Amino acid sequence: MQEGGPRVQEGEMRSRAISIAKRLRSPASVLATAAVAGVLCGLYLHPRALVPAAGIAAVLVVGAVWPWVSLWGVTGELSYAVERTREGSPTSARLRIRNRAPWGAWALVVRPSSGESFGPLTGLAFSPGLRTTEAAWDVVFDRRGRYPETVPRVACGFPFGIREASRPILAARCILVWPATFPVGPIPESAGARESEGTAIRARAGTIGDLVGVRPYRRGDSIRRIHWPQSARHGTLIVCELESRATPEVQIVIDVHPDSHAGSGSAGSLEWAVRVAASFAEDWIGQGVEVELVFGDVTITSKGGSVDSRRRAALDALACLTADASQSLERVLAGPACVRRTSGLRLVVATDRSPRRPHPGSPRLEERFVLLAAGAFADAPAPVVAPSGPRAWIWIDDPRDVPRQVRRGWKGGALEA
Repeated sequence: MQEGGPRVQEGEMRSRAISIAKRLRSPASVLATAAVAGVLCGLYLHPRALVPAAGIAAVLVVGAVWPWVSLWGVTGELSYAVERTREGSPTSARLRIRNRAPWGAWALVVRPSSGESFGPLTGLAFSPGLRTTEAAWDVVFDRRGRYPETVPRVACGFPFGIREASRPILAARCILVWPATFPVGPIPESAGARESEGTAIRARAGTIGDLVGVRPYRRGDSIRRIHWPQSARHGTLIVCELESRATPEVQIVIDVHPDSHAGSGSAGSLEWAVRVAASFAEDWIGQGVEVELVFGDVTITSKGGSVDSRRRAALDALACLTADASQSLERVLAGPACVRRTSGLRLVVATDRSPRRPHPGSPRLEERFVLLAAGAFADAPAPVVAPSGPRAWIWIDDPRDVPRQVRRGWKGGALEA
């Protein structure tokens, strides 16, 4: 503790010095210093030096007051062209400014939320007095979520940029940003097949699809399914076994405990875990899978409705996912949402820091792990060591090429299975 004390004090002093240096380099600080120097020169050298000092002081006053005057009668409304979009996909933002003052407002800009990245046009060059003006530009979101995260503000630093005044504006229409996704492999056979009016054709006995085999005739079988050449050869009735229409079942569990993840922002391991889970969910729902999402104490089941509605429900939930320190992976796997699952496939998306164990439940339930190397996604990447414990079905240790690692891992796991 004695050794850490001086180091902490040294770090605080360094940060304070950097903060003071930034303030001294600001335009207001430079002009104020020049004004003080002019006053001193006027008092001790020659009175004429007071003239430029007065001019500089006037610039400071106008630069500090005029931005506030410009925004005095300004109200605004920010909206987006669509209700949903994806990370990295541009969409249109629209700003509507009403100026109730008789004078105009110049150089109005919109201050975005933390996850937004506005284009070159972020406001209005000029808003005339007593008029309503509109502007539109492209906005790109680099992180999933619901935007705006905070109350948007319109700001003005005209004319000198010495001081920036701002005021909140109305967010007329929010936008939900889905995580970015990529194609994954087809449905594993271990996902099972629950008899239903599903959309996926499975290679098991049923009444539709391609021929999968033959068997002896049982009372009640349709005459149309009798294989007459085989029946004549064996001297007894033989019927054809066709594929069935069934719904494969997959449960996707995401470890959202903050201790299991590393990195911040859109490049952290939690965000990539969500993108991987979203990719499997979206792709497999489109292939007819009944996908259940489990993260923290939240369970989202995609039952009923069209494929688009089920996909939308899953991606909406993943867009709003947040870290949960109260739910470790072991606790989630031992919870009711996972215990009641007795068949199909469970896909666990976690990291090498997550506590892992095979599920001790029904032998008809297969559990596969998709693991991310948390150290590779940290702000300061650390050496990656292969995880111990149950073998990962897909191992991801390169944040620059996650989609290729997922597809490569799926192929290798499919061959081994």
